Amino acid sequence: MNIPLNADQEKLIREKVESGLYGSPDEVISMALRLLDERDRKLEALRRDVQEGLASGVAGPFDEAAVERIIAKGHERLAQRQKPA
Repeated sequence: MNIPLNADQEKLIREKVESGLYGSPDEVISMALRLLDERDRKLEALRRDVQEGLASGVAGPFDEAAVERIIAKGHERLAQRQKPA
Protein backbone atom coordinates (compact mmCIF):
# COMPACT_ATOMS: atom_id res chain seq x y z
CA MET A 1 0.00 0.00 0.00
CA ASN A 2 1.36 3.39 -0.96
CA ILE A 3 0.04 6.42 0.86
CA PRO A 4 0.97 9.90 -0.31
CA LEU A 5 2.10 12.27 2.43
CA ASN A 6 2.16 16.02 2.32
CA ALA A 7 5.35 17.94 3.07
CA ASP A 8 4.41 18.58 6.71
CA GLN A 9 3.72 14.90 7.35
CA GLU A 10 7.01 13.87 5.76
CA LYS A 11 8.85 16.47 7.84
CA LEU A 12 7.24 15.23 11.05
CA ILE A 13 8.17 11.62 10.31
CA ARG A 14 11.71 12.60 9.39
CA GLU A 15 12.06 14.63 12.62
CA LYS A 16 10.83 11.72 14.72
CA VAL A 17 13.38 9.37 13.16
CA GLU A 18 16.17 11.95 13.45
CA SER A 19 15.34 12.45 17.12
CA GLY A 20 16.33 8.85 17.76
CA LEU A 21 12.95 7.96 19.24
CA TYR A 22 12.18 5.77 16.22
CA GLY A 23 14.46 3.67 14.08
CA SER A 24 12.62 4.16 10.83
CA PRO A 25 9.65 5.87 9.20
CA ASP A 26 7.81 2.53 9.46
CA GLU A 27 8.16 2.63 13.25
CA VAL A 28 6.70 6.15 13.35
CA ILE A 29 3.72 5.11 11.23
CA SER A 30 3.20 1.93 13.27
CA MET A 31 3.15 3.90 16.51
CA ALA A 32 0.78 6.46 15.03
CA LEU A 33 -1.60 3.70 13.97
CA ARG A 34 -1.43 2.03 17.40
CA LEU A 35 -2.21 5.34 19.09
CA LEU A 36 -5.08 6.00 16.67
CA ASP A 37 -6.54 2.57 17.38
CA GLU A 38 -6.18 3.09 21.14
CA ARG A 39 -7.86 6.48 20.91
CA ASP A 40 -10.71 5.07 18.84
CA ARG A 41 -11.29 2.26 21.37
CA LYS A 42 -11.32 4.70 24.27
CA LEU A 43 -13.71 6.99 22.40
CA GLU A 44 -16.04 4.08 21.65
CA ALA A 45 -15.97 3.00 25.33
CA LEU A 46 -16.75 6.57 26.36
CA ARG A 47 -19.68 6.69 23.94
CA ARG A 48 -21.02 3.40 25.36
CA ASP A 49 -20.65 4.76 28.90
CA VAL A 50 -22.49 7.95 27.98
CA GLN A 51 -25.31 5.96 26.37
CA GLU A 52 -25.50 3.68 29.42
CA GLY A 53 -25.70 6.71 31.67
CA LEU A 54 -28.40 8.33 29.58
CA ALA A 55 -30.38 5.08 29.50
CA SER A 56 -30.12 4.64 33.28
CA GLY A 57 -32.80 7.23 33.88
CA VAL A 58 -33.12 10.43 35.80
CA ALA A 59 -30.46 11.04 38.41
CA GLY A 60 -31.42 11.20 42.06
CA PRO A 61 -30.40 13.91 44.46
CA PHE A 62 -26.69 14.42 44.89
CA ASP A 63 -26.08 15.33 48.49
CA GLU A 64 -23.79 14.29 51.34
CA ALA A 65 -25.63 10.97 51.71
CA ALA A 66 -25.09 10.23 48.02
CA VAL A 67 -21.38 10.92 48.39
CA GLU A 68 -21.19 8.55 51.35
CA ARG A 69 -23.01 5.82 49.38
CA ILE A 70 -20.62 6.24 46.46
CA ILE A 71 -17.59 6.04 48.75
CA ALA A 72 -18.95 2.96 50.52
CA LYS A 73 -19.65 1.23 47.21
CA GLY A 74 -16.13 2.04 46.04
CA HIS A 75 -14.67 0.55 49.21
CA GLU A 76 -16.75 -2.60 48.70
CA ARG A 77 -15.54 -2.99 45.13
CA LEU A 78 -11.95 -2.44 46.16
CA ALA A 79 -12.24 -5.03 48.92
CA GLN A 80 -13.67 -7.53 46.41
CA ARG A 81 -10.75 -6.97 44.04
CA GLN A 82 -8.20 -7.38 46.81
CA LYS A 83 -9.55 -10.74 48.01
CA PRO A 84 -7.18 -13.60 47.14
CA ALA A 85 -8.50 -15.88 44.42
